[in-house]
Amino acid sequence: MKQLQKFMMFCMVFAGVFMMLTPQQAIAAGTASGTLITNNATINYQVGGVGQTPIQDLTPPSFVVDNKVDLTVAEGDGNYTDVNPNTTDQVLTFTVTNTGNTIQDFDLSAAAGADPHGGVDNFDAVNIRVFAENGTTAGYQTAEDTATYIDELDPDATGTTYVVADIPIGQSSNDIAAYTLTATALAGGSTGTEGAALTKTAGADTPLVVDIVFADAVGDTDGLHQADHSDTDAYQVVSAQLTITKSSTVIWDPFNLAANPKHIPGAYIQYVITISNAVGAGASATLTTITDTLDANTAIDPDLFVAATELPESAAGSGFKVDTTGTARGSAGVAYFTTTSSVDGVDFSGGTVTATMTTVLGAEVVPVYAAGELKAGDSVTLTFNVIIQ
Repeated sequence: MKQLQKFMMFCMVFAGVFMMLTPQQAIAAGTASGTLITNNATINYQVGGVGQTPIQDLTPPSFVVDNKVDLTVAEGDGNYTDVNPNTTDQVLTFTVTNTGNTIQDFDLSAAAGADPHGGVDNFDAVNIRVFAENGTTAGYQTAEDTATYIDELDPDATGTTYVVADIPIGQSSNDIAAYTLTATALAGGSTGTEGAALTKTAGADTPLVVDIVFADAVGDTDGLHQADHSDTDAYQVVSAQLTITKSSTVIWDPFNLAANPKHIPGAYIQYVITISNAVGAGASATLTTITDTLDANTAIDPDLFVAATELPESAAGSGFKVDTTGTARGSAGVAYFTTTSSVDGVDFSGGTVTATMTTVLGAEVVPVYAAGELKAGDSVTLTFNVIIQ
C-alpha cells in the first residue's frame, strides 16, 4: 500500500512539473486561425440486449477558427534614453508582440508624444525614422536594420523595433523629447512584402470562413479594437553646462607702478579666462582649444610680469598660467607655459593666443580623465598679460 501511495505521489509531482515545463505559448495565442474544427456525435445502442453498430452523424457541424488580431507594443526599459546634443542615430527601443493567433505583418510609425517618465517634453528631435530588427546582430545596426515594418511575425513572437533620431546641437541637460511608437497589424502570408490593411468582419459569423476580429487593447494614443497598439519612450539630454568668463585688470603702469595703475601706454593688463562645468552638469565636456586674438594696440607680455615684484611670476619666457580647480585630476593646480613654443600646449602666434586643451589637460588613468576633459564641478583658468602700446 505504501509503495502504491508513493507511486501516486510521484505521478502527481511529475504531472505538475510537466505542466510547468510545457511551453505556454500555444495557450496564450490560442488555436491558429484557419484550423478546421469538426465535432462528430456517435450513438451507441442495443437491440434486445445485444450491442449494435454505432451510428455516427453523417453531416457533422464544422467551422474554422477565426483570426483574432491582437498585439502589444512596449518601450524597452521603463526609463529615459540618455543622449548628448549634436548627435545622430540615437535609439529608442521598443518591442512588438503578436498576441493574436495568426501570422501578421506590422506597420510601424512614430510621432511626438507626452513624456511617460514624469517629465515634460520640451524639444523635438529631427530626422525621425523607424526600423525593425533583422536578427543578425542584437541592437540597432545602421547597415542591417533597414526594414520599416515587421515581416511575418508568428503568434506569441516578439519583434524588436527602433525609433531612430538626431539630437539638435543647442539642447541642454535634462531636455526631453518623447516619441510614441504605433504598430498596426497587417495581413501576413507573403514573406518580403508588406501586407495589406485588415478589415474586421461585420455581421454574423461565417462558420467556414476565417472572419477577422480586432481584439487589441487601448495604448498610449490608439483606440480600442483598431488593430493597433502604441507605447511611448523619451530621450533625455545629458550635457555639460559650460560657462566662460574673461576678466581684465590693470596691474601696473610706468608712472603709478602698482599703486592705482591706469590704462595708459606701457601699462600691463592681466586677462583671466575661466571655463567651468557646473556641479550639476549631466556630462563632461571635452575642451579642444581656447583662442583669444589680441587687440592690435596691445602686445603679449612674454614673462607674466608680477606688479609687486616687477619680475616674472615663473621662469622668464613662461607667459601663460593655467590653473585647474575643483577637480580630482592628479595634475590639478598651477602650471606655466611658454609664449615661444606650442609644444607645451599654449602658443602665441600671429597676434592670437591658442591653448590646445587636449595637451594642457592630458589624459589620466587614476582617476580616469580623457584628454581635455572637464568633468562636472571642474574649472580651468588661463591667465596672461598684455602691454598697452
